[in-house]
Amino acid sequence: MSTVTYSADNLRSINTFESITGVDVRAAIIHNDEAFFVVPEDKAGMAIGKGGQTVSKVKRKLDRDIKIYEYSDNLGKFINSVVPTEIRGVDLEKGGEEVKIHVSERNKGQVVGRDGERIDTIREILSRTHGVDSVEID
Repeated sequence: MSTVTYSADNLRSINTFESITGVDVRAAIIHNDEAFFVVPEDKAGMAIGKGGQTVSKVKRKLDRDIKIYEYSDNLGKFINSVVPTEIRGVDLEKGGEEVKIHVSERNKGQVVGRDGERIDTIREILSRTHGVDSVEID
């Protein structure tokens, strides 16, 4: 896996998330109006808080929509948490460096997102957490 360098804004966002939720961040991607945080396994509930109160505080403080993903060493399980729709299957090739995610035709748009933004985020998350070089939607 490559080394990730975070900007000052990204570091502030990570620090804000961690101080409000009490949960460490394994990886984060900050876009203009969205922030994606990968937290340790079994910590998503703590980060969200009762009735979503904790994550709502983070959202207000960062003025961004917040997405929280629970990390798993099991790449297939992790992909299931990151992809925003039902998955029909996942093919892992080259030791998990290449991933093909199978979704129904009607759900492809939900995975790809407007102008490919969602799939780009999925690619970046999988690259940072599991060293995935290639993600294809089928």
